[in-house]
Amino acid sequence: MTANGGTHGAIVIGAGVAGLTAAAELAERGIATALVDDGFLGGLITNVGKLEGVEGEAESGPDLVNTLLERALVAGADYRMGAVTALQQDGALWHLPEQEAAGPAIIFATGAALKQLGVPGETELAGRGVSQCAFCDGGLYRDKDVLVVGGGDAAFQEALHLAEHCASVTVAIRGPAPRARVDFVERIRAHSNVHVRTGIDVRAIIGTEGVDAIRLHDQASGSEKDHPIAAVFPFIGLTPQTALAPPEAKRNADGALTVGATMQTTLPGLYAIGAARADHGGAIADAVADAVAAAQAIAS
Repeated sequence: MTANGGTHGAIVIGAGVAGLTAAAELAERGIATALVDDGFLGGLITNVGKLEGVEGEAESGPDLVNTLLERALVAGADYRMGAVTALQQDGALWHLPEQEAAGPAIIFATGAALKQLGVPGETELAGRGVSQCAFCDGGLYRDKDVLVVGGGDAAFQEALHLAEHCASVTVAIRGPAPRARVDFVERIRAHSNVHVRTGIDVRAIIGTEGVDAIRLHDQASGSEKDHPIAAVFPFIGLTPQTALAPPEAKRNADGALTVGATMQTTLPGLYAIGAARADHGGAIADAVADAVAAAQAIAS
């Protein structure tokens, strides 16, 4: 619907890179588009203080989000903020009752949430030494020893940032080798204060008022040892945010929605892009490509 009522041609749920791009692409094609954001504008990308390999003038995640939002608004997207807890289908229309929005096409650009370790001490010490934003909190641990958990791009990018502030950064990887991009791994190796350990499991985070130590299990030796540190930064993967989608929409084992080449799910008129869809590449360029594909399909 437009701001004054009626029905939209498409509704985009989520205002991260994928959602903002999709809204802009649709609106620029003359399709009345509602862009609904029920949470944190920009999503996880806003935690990135320095973008890697992204064309354009945006240097940080927040810069990119502001640029994309402006593009969507200038194109005429109807941007709405508010809770989205219900999705209904009535014939050929999809409805968001809380937003009084309806349309024949709906795009899930709901992104994903960072996974938690699920170990003792993690919840209790969240915000007091357990953080999932090195760019937000890294400066709090200047000249201290910290630990990053994870072997992918996000973990290594956060470790690179922390290396500029902290006395030492240990990267604990459960698997046998890093999964991060080769250039990230090479840059990590160039830092003398960063140490990568593979075959390591986190068993507990220890502390009262803040993090004092972390208990690590060495898979090779079978030993467990407490290591004094000031902070833990877990980056072990993502959980797709797709609970709002109808249960009959096909998902993969992680809960991401299965899509075809046009980004349409197994339900007509329901699309999924970015981290909400199965087999998403994970890069900003992948999110943009998904958004363009969905917009083109809906416009045609």
